[in-house]
Amino acid sequence: MTVDAPILIIGAGMSGLAAGRELQRRGRPFRILERSDRVGGRLGSILVEGFSCDLGFQVSMSNYRRLESLVGRKTLPRDPFVPGAVVWTGRDRIRMADPRRAPFAAFGAVLRGLAGWRDLRAANRCRRAAIRAAVDGDPEGSADAFIRRVGFSERFRESFLRPFFGGVFLDESLSVCAGRFLRTLDRFASGIAEIPRGGMQSIADEVSHPIHDRIDFGVSVEGIDAGAVRLDDDTRLECSGVILATDRDTTKRILAPRDDPSKGLDSESGWASTAALHFETPEPTILEPIIVLNGSGRGEVNLLASPTAVTTGVAPTGRHSLVVSLRPGGRTDFDPGEIDDVAREAASMLGADAESWRHLATTVVRKALPQGRPPAGLPDAPNAVEIAGDWLGDPSIDEAVGSGIAAAGRLADARPAGGPA
Repeated sequence: MTVDAPILIIGAGMSGLAAGRELQRRGRPFRILERSDRVGGRLGSILVEGFSCDLGFQVSMSNYRRLESLVGRKTLPRDPFVPGAVVWTGRDRIRMADPRRAPFAAFGAVLRGLAGWRDLRAANRCRRAAIRAAVDGDPEGSADAFIRRVGFSERFRESFLRPFFGGVFLDESLSVCAGRFLRTLDRFASGIAEIPRGGMQSIADEVSHPIHDRIDFGVSVEGIDAGAVRLDDDTRLECSGVILATDRDTTKRILAPRDDPSKGLDSESGWASTAALHFETPEPTILEPIIVLNGSGRGEVNLLASPTAVTTGVAPTGRHSLVVSLRPGGRTDFDPGEIDDVAREAASMLGADAESWRHLATTVVRKALPQGRPPAGLPDAPNAVEIAGDWLGDPSIDEAVGSGIAAAGRLADARPAGGPA
């Protein structure tokens, strides 16, 4: 590696942007190389006629502390959802609240048969297990097995836990490890889901703002040679170090030796896809900032939310939007008639009429979340190459940010400015 050359960060997703911000803080020269024409990676939005349509249904969390260190609330306000959900059972709409935050509202779910006292006891067992896991390590088995083991009732499990966490993990089988379930449960129990003003793309835009002039778009990296990054046209860019802030598959491809592409990381990850349909509605469809969850076990819809009921800057003034997030593993391609079918299903969950809804966009992320267990530790990498990405842990915005900051710190500490190559 060349001492006087900049550090090159591959990827302008949240990990790469966070790595750039950390190197900027340390006064180290760097460039970010991004294959696409935007920042944010899997996090983001598209703008359609003044409506911000997020890539799938995405939220930030009030307890994303590492994100908060880069983008404070004065810079980018975030507005909260009401904790809990309205659960559509196929017949009734039942409000499900966190009993610790709204004890009297939680009793309503008990009285209407969605939850029982055994479910409240099982929830307390989960919270105690989350505390123990932080000290003693993850419990054995899958999230599904753990949920059954602690004693949740079948109705609560199938009407709330499976659709809610199945949507979070993009896996209705809840085959993720029990530890990840407990950490996610604790995240929701101790924090509040939010949408930033302007939509989710504004998070990436604000993180990148101080370093935007150091991002090169439309650059595709093929590999890493001694002292340089090799682009797809065989151009070589000299560097003093590399941070690979890409997904597992791309990281494997870039690290593979040029003469033996089969080498590199051990295996490719699986992926879960997600799809959401975005509509303009003539009147507000959800009158408060809360999700409506499909707990019926039928249909294609996972949940509904109205971004315009949560925050501002996501639609033209005085107009209303609705996002319909589909069940994981479902269809991702729709003709106009099928879009109308989804709209009618969503309307039935709300007790509304979809005839006057206007379809704005369908957003599909085919590689939305990596599946399977993360690696036990940091993968091996060549000298002066660090690896970042939320696939190294429990995938989330905050995990991505923390991974990028840590990778930048390791590289900067290992190769002090002006030190030996």
